[in-house]
Amino acid sequence: MIFIPAPIIAALTFPGVVVHEAAHQLACRLTDTPVLDVKYFQMENPSGYVIHARPSGPWKHFFISVAPFLVNTLLAIAIAFPVGLGAAGNVEPGLIEMLLGWLGISVGMHAFPSTGDASSLWQSIKAPDTGWALRLLATPICGLIFLGAVLSVVWFDAIYAAAICFGTPHLLVEYMAAHP
Repeated sequence: MIFIPAPIIAALTFPGVVVHEAAHQLACRLTDTPVLDVKYFQMENPSGYVIHARPSGPWKHFFISVAPFLVNTLLAIAIAFPVGLGAAGNVEPGLIEMLLGWLGISVGMHAFPSTGDASSLWQSIKAPDTGWALRLLATPICGLIFLGAVLSVVWFDAIYAAAICFGTPHLLVEYMAAHP
């Protein structure tokens, strides 16, 4: 396995870091949770962050925590979709397609919330005012976030990004061919 220091990966995939933090900030705005400080990208650990006030409810906390997964995943698919369609049709990529592919992979690689997001969410769902439905939903999600963080040492984040960016268009092409 190739080891590349985290700051180098963050620098090479900085658009994904920016989108990840913007997703947190957008979720804060949508839930009326005050944002206290934002750093969209920096060459330090963490490579970006959003510091916000305590959300007024556990569902809001959940939404803020998982927003990057939803936003980064959907945006990565949308950005890389033309490239994925070309790859599914065995079309040789040009410069624009390579840039879109890099951008899609960059955004997709930062879809998973951080372990800090998972820890914060975990504390929120353990609170006495958290209902059973949210606990039932959020508990396995916290586990998946932690698992994703552990698996990132074997490039799980890059594998996930490639799968959504190129697998989604490929599956669509196969589906369309089977159902004309």
